Order: sequence, then structure tokens, then C-alpha cells
Amino acid sequence: MGSFIIRRLVQAVFTILGVMLMTFVLFRLVAGDVSAQFVNPKLGKEQRVAWLKKRHLDLPMVLNFQRHLVITDKSKGNGEFAVRDAEGSKVATAMMLEQQEDETIVSLPVQWLSGETPLIDLTQGDPWVERPKAQKETPTTQPTTQPTTQLATQPTTTTAPSSRPARTVKPMLIFSLHDGSELTIDLSPFSGKAVKKRKAAGPKKEALCSDLIRLINEHPDNQGRLEASISSVAIGNIWNSQFVWHLSDSVTFQNRSYKTKQLLLNIIKKRAKYSLAISIPAMAMGWFLAMVVSSIVAYYRGRMLDKMGVFICVLGMCIPYLVYMIAGQRLIFEIAPTAAWGLHNRANIYIPVGIAVIAGLGGSVRFYRTVFLDEIGRDYVRTARAKGVPLRGILFRHVLKNCMLPILTSLVVSIPFLIMGSLLLEQFFGIPGLGSLMLSSVSDRDVPIISGLTFLTAVIYVIGLLITDLLYAMFDPRIRLR
Repeated sequence: MGSFIIRRLVQAVFTILGVMLMTFVLFRLVAGDVSAQFVNPKLGKEQRVAWLKKRHLDLPMVLNFQRHLVITDKSKGNGEFAVRDAEGSKVATAMMLEQQEDETIVSLPVQWLSGETPLIDLTQGDPWVERPKAQKETPTTQPTTQPTTQLATQPTTTTAPSSRPARTVKPMLIFSLHDGSELTIDLSPFSGKAVKKRKAAGPKKEALCSDLIRLINEHPDNQGRLEASISSVAIGNIWNSQFVWHLSDSVTFQNRSYKTKQLLLNIIKKRAKYSLAISIPAMAMGWFLAMVVSSIVAYYRGRMLDKMGVFICVLGMCIPYLVYMIAGQRLIFEIAPTAAWGLHNRANIYIPVGIAVIAGLGGSVRFYRTVFLDEIGRDYVRTARAKGVPLRGILFRHVLKNCMLPILTSLVVSIPFLIMGSLLLEQFFGIPGLGSLMLSSVSDRDVPIISGLTFLTAVIYVIGLLITDLLYAMFDPRIRLR
């Protein structure tokens, strides 16, 4: 049995890994960027990048082969090494240049960065200079002489175009070095009309990262004081990717909601009790009633009790689940309005439990009745009835034990709902459980909550399958776990 359990646990690990991979593909790759829903676009690119970086969404999807453009100050002195844009230039902002703790300046990381990478990848398409403002027309007032018959002379306003020429802005980086000097790098050859000419000449003429490195290193005023290069890929940083963080945060329940910024573990502790208060009583009562009713109607097969029972079960299965909720809420609203929604009254939890039991009773009875009929037709049951064994002894001592295998299989399907609760019931009756949280998270695109709850559901489900296999061997001695 020990080897069987170990093998099933290994299978469970790969199953959960597959579930998390599907979740990642659906909500990260297919859904796209969710930052626009949680970050005001008017705040600018810096706020959006900071939001993505805080949640590890700026990393590559699966494997991290990102590199930086690294600029190092080789001069000696006590000055501060920094970079800034010239007036009207936005190169440092476009490249997201920032100073590191090791006294180097790095650009925004780029996947598979090399000398052949186009410069547009370093700036993500952002302009390198400020857009020129439109020239405003200058109104001028010129008086005109009106005829003497008029009461007053009114000035006539004419508009004269401004003669001020448009200001030319060049993309330039200004580096403050340790030795107290400054080095200005003019990037005009890589922007504006120069870039358009390069692109028109073909892809090989497009400005590349190696061109920028050469411009900095071979600048006439540089003289070896400033060195530009491309960083190397760190082996330990390869797994620093979105999928690894997605998996790690889900396993440890350290996900934080994009909307409320609450920790998922705290959310589960707060909301799981409401879901359990609905699902556990509903599952226990529904299973007990379905077993009793199905065993009775199966014993009296073909008689009026069996026919009426099957008719009522089929009728109950044909009624939509939403009808039960609307009718139940309407009924309780007429009796006790405060108990119809929310948690203002302790009785609020009884209505969802009753609806869950009644709505699922028809299908359960039909399934269990079929299982009982298959077992009641056995020879040992006919022998027991011929010997005068009472009905209770036949059903609950012999038949029920031999019918437990398919019954246990059906119960496994409902195990995840012990924690997740009923999605529709919680949302309809205003119960703050995990089911209603899942629905609201889907509509809000709150990916950490969705992935964390999906992981929790998958873990509970595979554990339920393992327990079911162990119970198979307990109820049927013919089964051996190998």
C-alpha cells in the first residue's frame, strides 16, 4: 500500500502542475496585460512599470534570459555617477535608465538582448524627444477709421502668424561622472529622420543596440571614462519568471489581490467558514436522504411507491437550479425579510442549505436507485428475503456495503465544493464565502485570487481521489492496492 500511495502522490503533483500551467496560460497569456484595469493610464509609464515590477509581471513568461544595457563609470573621484536627459530629451525615460547599488546604470531588461537587438526594443516604442507643441496664432489689434456718422470707433482684430521658428530638440543623455565632469551623448543618428532613413534602406540598416554601445564607447570626449556593454545571463536567474512566481505564490497562498491587496491566506481563513457552513450540512443531509429514499424505492421496484418516487425525482431534476433559489428567497422574504439576504440573521444559512439539498436530491436518488437495483437482483438478496431477513437488515447491512464503490466515486466530485461552497447560492444570497469570491474575481480579472483558489480546488480533489482509492480496498476485500 505504501508504494501505491507514493505513486499516487507523484501523479498528484504532476496533475496539479498541469492545472496551474493551464491557469497560467488562460489568465496570463490569453488574457493579456491587466495593468490598465488597476493603474490609471494618466499616471504615466513609470507607474505602470512599477506596478508590473512589484507583482513580477515584468519578467518573461517561462524562462528568464533577460539582459540589460549596462553603463559603467571608469573615472575616479568622489563625484556622484548619474544620468539625466537634456532639455526636451526623453531618452533616459524611454530606456528606463536607473542606477544600481553597484554604481552602474542599467536599462529596462530585454529578453534575449544582444548587439543585434533593435534600439526600439530598449524603449518599447516610446519617443526619444518631447513632442513639439503646436504654435499658437498671435492676435493683433489694428484700429480702423469708421465713418463720422457712427457713434464710436471700434477696433478691428486681425490674426497674424507668429514668426518664431519651431525649436529643434535633440535626444541627448548627460552623464555626471565620478571625476566631476559631464559627458553628453547625442543620439540624433538613432532617432527621427535618421531612423526612418535606416528603416527605409532595409532591416539591416535599422539602428541596433551595438550601434549605441559603439557611439558611447568611441565618443571623442569619452576617452575610456564611460563604458557601455550588455550584461550576461545569470544561471540562477533563469527560473525567475512569471510562471515560477505564479506557481510559488499559489502553493504558499501568498498571492495578493490586485483589487483589495489582501493576502489570499487571510481571505481563505475569513471566508472558508461560510462556505463550509453551507456545503458540509448540504452534502451530509443530501447524501443521507438520497440513500434512504433510493434504497426504499429500489426495494419496492415496480410498485406505486417506486413509480411515484421516480416521477418526483425526474420532475425535480427538470426544474432549473435558479428556480429553487428564487422561490426559496421569495418564500423566506414573505416570512422573515431580514433572513432573505446577507448574514443579518442566523437563519440566513438554513435557506441555502435547504435549497442545495432539495435541488440535488432528484439526481442523487436516481443514481443511487440504479446502483441499488443492480445489487438487489443478486442471489444473496433473494436468499435473505426468502429466509425472512427484515428489510432494514437487507438494505443497510448487506446491500449498502456492496454499493459503496460507485457511491464513493460520486461523492468525490462534490469534495472540492466543501471549501469552495456553492458559487450561485453564495452570490444569490449574499454569503461572503469562497464561491462568491471566485465569481467576483473572474469579473474583476483578479488573477492571483483565481489561480490560488484553483490550486486549492485541485489539491482537495486529488486528495479526495486518493482517499477514495483507499476506501475502495476497505469496503471491497477483493481490491488490492499495488
